[in-house]
Amino acid sequence: MPLSSYREFDAALAFAAQSTERTMERLLPKGDEGEAQVFEAMRYSSLGGGKRLRAFFVLAGSTLFKVGAVPALRTASAIEFVHAYSLIHDDLPAMDDDDLRRGKPSCHKQFDEATAILAGDALQTLAFEVLADTDTHGDPAVRAHLVVDLAKAAGAHGMVGGQMLDLLAEEQDAEEMSIGTITRLQRLKTGALISFSCTAGAILGKAVFAKKAVVVVELKRAGALAFVNRVGVRAGGNAHRARR
Repeated sequence: MPLSSYREFDAALAFAAQSTERTMERLLPKGDEGEAQVFEAMRYSSLGGGKRLRAFFVLAGSTLFKVGAVPALRTASAIEFVHAYSLIHDDLPAMDDDDLRRGKPSCHKQFDEATAILAGDALQTLAFEVLADTDTHGDPAVRAHLVVDLAKAAGAHGMVGGQMLDLLAEEQDAEEMSIGTITRLQRLKTGALISFSCTAGAILGKAVFAKKAVVVVELKRAGALAFVNRVGVRAGGNAHRARR
């Protein structure tokens, strides 16, 4: 049943989460070799939790541009792998030092710090392996576009840059931080990946190659609105310490 068959948002979100989770399970490595512990840590941290909102945006955009289920779900899974990697590293003692994630022990608590770091590294590289594979799209230009845009969203000018700002914000009084500072922090740490999620369907559907740039701009605005709503809800509290 396609995503467009659901008229209620909660039902559509649940369908997107379940479909993406099944694809992620198939893509994640498994085995009993010597490196099996890192496989287990990757699965522990990426499966069985989360709303999969980023995946939902990918599937919604893919539905709009009539993209097939396999390319859409592989792309959605890749984004969720990046998100999972970021949460593993975010929880480490050197970062946010959180013992719990989604109601269960953080990866470094369930395993150990070294395994958690390696699991995060492996999830990040798996995301780009998935996007670069011909099963994601037959056109190499589309695959390259996905890889470049996700790398930008997840890198120093996106999610990683936002995490750096978040760490620096720990040294400041939250009440003295301007809304502009908090907004920029969240735009990078959270908003960049959401924005990519909103445009991935257009890339898969070759809307950008068909000179439908205005549609892509509107999708990016949709991602920005989702991000702004997220920050707005938290503005009354310690918004810079947002749990992702």
